[in-house]
Amino acid sequence: MRSVYFRFSSLFVVLALAIFQLANSSGPAANGNYFTGAPTASGGTERTCSTCHSGGSFGEPRISVRFAADGEPADTLSNYRPGQTYTVTLAVGYSTAAPAGYGFQSQFLTAANATAGTLDMPGDGVQITAGNGDRRYAEHSDINSDSTFTFQWTAPEAGAGEVKLYAVGNLVNRANGTGGDNGSTAPTIITLGEGSPVATREVEAINGALFPNPAADRVFLDIAPRVAGTYTLQLLAVDGRPLGQSTQVLRAGRQRLELPLAQAPAGVYLVTLTGAGGRFAGRIVKE
Repeated sequence: MRSVYFRFSSLFVVLALAIFQLANSSGPAANGNYFTGAPTASGGTERTCSTCHSGGSFGEPRISVRFAADGEPADTLSNYRPGQTYTVTLAVGYSTAAPAGYGFQSQFLTAANATAGTLDMPGDGVQITAGNGDRRYAEHSDINSDSTFTFQWTAPEAGAGEVKLYAVGNLVNRANGTGGDNGSTAPTIITLGEGSPVATREVEAINGALFPNPAADRVFLDIAPRVAGTYTLQLLAVDGRPLGQSTQVLRAGRQRLELPLAQAPAGVYLVTLTGAGGRFAGRIVKE
């Protein structure tokens, strides 16, 4: 068994989360309210958060979205790969003054205004909620104090064509009402063209397993590359940010690596191993 030593970056910080009570704090769609500003299935237009949340001093919410696929660093996206699963990181910023909390709602639609792809794996403070018909929303389940939300989106299969992400944000004062807040007056719309299918990417999957999972101060990776050589082992945040990396010279066949987690705060992380023999990707939970 080989122990792996990462040099952890300063991106590890301890985040304190507080749960606050406000109108729609459990998510607007979960309460039958759809506020993304997107076209409705019946030909109308959804309202936005400013319908209820207004009068604040925080300014218009600023929405930024990044996508990460297969442990790649998170970045903006212009073309999706059909069938690819992306970790979506949606950040809600403010224009003038910092609010006490943040919320959001979003959905992916095709040009025909049908739900595009599937939503899954909501992060802390996020939930996936069913709407009318086939509509699915990623939205806050609790108000987030650090303005960042994550979830997974699996792009539709080839032939779906152009996809649009409609996203809105909410900046709140935690005053148990909607006055003194600032909700998006219009949606942020990100247009994604259809790219090459995932199947065209000839990267062999390496058999492997992570255990124990959840883990405490360390996790083991049992791996069986078919090709000997140099591999890159990475620990990443769920939004694709690299947090630790090491180079491994591996033989062909089954072997075990040990990854230290003592410096990592509790949370969900991605582990990837990439080299000439293919790629392994797995998810772990640090307690």
